Amino acid sequence: RPKDLQDGLARGLKTASVGLAAGIVAPVAGSVRGAREGGALGFAKGLGLGLLGGCALAAGGTVAGAVQIGRGIRHTPRALISRREEKVYDQELGRWVDIDLPALEAEVAAEADSDSEGSSSGGGRCGKRGTAFVAETELYDLLGVATHATPSEIKRAYYSEARRCHPDKNPGDWSATQRFQELARAYQILSDPVQRQRYDTHGSKGVETNDAVTQMDPALFFALLFGSERFLDYTGELHLAMEIDHVAKNLKHAREDFCAEDTEDLEPRSMHRRQFCREVRCAAFLRRRLDRFVLQRDPASFVEEMRAEAVDLAGVRFGPELLMELGEMYRIRADMYLANELSGRLSLTKRAAATRRSAHTTKGCLSLARGACGSLISAKRISSAVKREERRQQEAGGSSVPSGRLGGVEEAVDKALPTFLQTAWAAVVRDLDSTIKNVGRKLLQDKSVPWQIRVRRAQALRLLGEVFAEEGARADAAGGGSGGGVRNLSSEAARETLMEAVIGTASRA
Repeated sequence: RPKDLQDGLARGLKTASVGLAAGIVAPVAGSVRGAREGGALGFAKGLGLGLLGGCALAAGGTVAGAVQIGRGIRHTPRALISRREEKVYDQELGRWVDIDLPALEAEVAAEADSDSEGSSSGGGRCGKRGTAFVAETELYDLLGVATHATPSEIKRAYYSEARRCHPDKNPGDWSATQRFQELARAYQILSDPVQRQRYDTHGSKGVETNDAVTQMDPALFFALLFGSERFLDYTGELHLAMEIDHVAKNLKHAREDFCAEDTEDLEPRSMHRRQFCREVRCAAFLRRRLDRFVLQRDPASFVEEMRAEAVDLAGVRFGPELLMELGEMYRIRADMYLANELSGRLSLTKRAAATRRSAHTTKGCLSLARGACGSLISAKRISSAVKREERRQQEAGGSSVPSGRLGGVEEAVDKALPTFLQTAWAAVVRDLDSTIKNVGRKLLQDKSVPWQIRVRRAQALRLLGEVFAEEGARADAAGGGSGGGVRNLSSEAARETLMEAVIGTASRA
């Protein structure tokens, strides 16, 4: 159901294009299939049937597209009124709704508690985890939780303890690093229902013997790779990490022989729902962060606090870049809202803000497309280098190629690493742009508070964006945090960055 003319036009053109493409393919496919089965006569028969089918598909797609455009036109007046009333279109419900951030936060929290109860009571879903007997309590004691703690309680305890002994906060302190690794291992085992059941039943030996191969956490890997671990409250779990985690869990559950007779409940939550919860959590965090400016009306203390946090965040890998990107996104969302509310939707101020938003989004899309093309070219070069080495190995009679002869492959990989990292970074920026857009809507169009509070939130968000952008630019100019920036990575720096992320993830596994 298109929400307005623009949405209807996009859906209609897409539907019509699919119909026309199918209409073009149908005659070709029909004639080829007919020729294979019946020669010349079959070719003519297949071509005729393909033309009939193709015309029908093209006509059907065109009609369906026209209907979508018509529905978009019909819904446009309602969309204009709803936007003026600061409503948001819900794709699942197919209607405009009011945002109530506290209610959404409670909904997400209740859902998390429900998931926690389901996974903890199942213990791998082969019967309830009893609290009468647990083989070992060392990992529970390490996190400071009870043996019957829910996954959400375990997660909160892990983050609380890990922040205290994080290596970035305790440079040179080996005992803090060692404890951090022990906490990460405890969390990995106790956060997985299957591994937790094994640990409760057999202790550490049961986990070690059954999980000889280290499982890398995609979310942790990308957080370490781009320094977003410290930005988690602002960015949430990166979509790229969610996608990889989704695939990894499906593969793991597909080969899991533990309780194999019941695997339906092992399906992870839909990506759409995980993204929604991510946006709600980020919006709720920002609301609390902005309260000193909005409710306590203390802008000086607010700026001082945010600047100190920005300086701290700028010290992590790619921290300056993340700060500058977040700062620009916050300012764009705040400017869009303030222009709507204070200047009017048709004002020049609103047009200028919309143009700036479009330029920023387009720049991100072009950067991602450019990086994807570069990555494909680099992958082709690596593939060619591997094939050359395979031919050399065959010419050598199947004997192993000396390590010195593999320089071509290593050189191709080294040259490709910066391109691959830059492409991944462009995907992260594109993801953040889309996420912050929806986070801004949930924060600034929250109908649970008066209009004046929403305006003050926008003003505070813009101020936060300015602080982040300023501190990020200052750190970037000074060469702090990222060692030259993701866009200027050398092959050596890219390899070092990637290896640190891999080693850091593996050490916490």
